[in-house]
Amino acid sequence: MARPYRRRAVSTAGRAYSHDPLERINSIGGVNSDRTHWRLTQAAAIAAIEAGTDEFFIKVEEQIVKLVVYTNRQEKYLRTEREATHPDDLLKLLAV
Repeated sequence: MARPYRRRAVSTAGRAYSHDPLERINSIGGVNSDRTHWRLTQAAAIAAIEAGTDEFFIKVEEQIVKLVVYTNRQEKYLRTEREATHPDDLLKLLAV
């Protein structure tokens, strides 16, 4: 796997609401080192992770937590590495 050339901190998460009782993330975003804002759809972030060009992380309770691609019922989505023990880390981010 290629080494990621961009490591991005995620500070916001866009939410897609539906009749499904589970909330879903549809985009992530953050601030670059030059203080410009960036935003990617969930599909674009998944593609970047799978291509090995980008790595995304969030800071939770002073801990750096990596975002990973997870597949459930043939649908891919983003979640944190510690999702099994700390659910909803992404949903706790600021909404955009």
